[in-house]
Amino acid sequence: AVGGIVIDTTNNKVLMLSSRKTEGAYRLPRGNCDKEETPEQAVIRVLHDEAGVQVESVCQRVGTYTEANKKGKIVGHHWIYEITNPTLLDSWPALDRKRVWFTIEEAVAASADRNIARLALNNCSLSA
Repeated sequence: AVGGIVIDTTNNKVLMLSSRKTEGAYRLPRGNCDKEETPEQAVIRVLHDEAGVQVESVCQRVGTYTEANKKGKIVGHHWIYEITNPTLLDSWPALDRKRVWFTIEEAVAASADRNIARLALNNCSLSA
């Protein structure tokens, strides 16, 4: 899976999306990596499709996180990238998801139940 921490450096805010599953919850944009894609290509596609964020290239990887089941078996890898000041589109495939800008503290609090998102937010440039 891939995810993006989209940062507006003018206001030092992080872009979050309304959750499809949990009413009133907000999440970092994330999605799956297709077999023929690199993680970098996947995050560019996911940010466009899920958040209406246009990015030409990504250069800052916040981290690669592994997810394990209760027995310790690795069940997933997550590549999280930081993107600053991208172009926000007026229309995108997942238009049903509301975009909201959060402070880093608000974004971390909103991700309290999402370990990987919380770890990545705590490792991004706004947390430095």
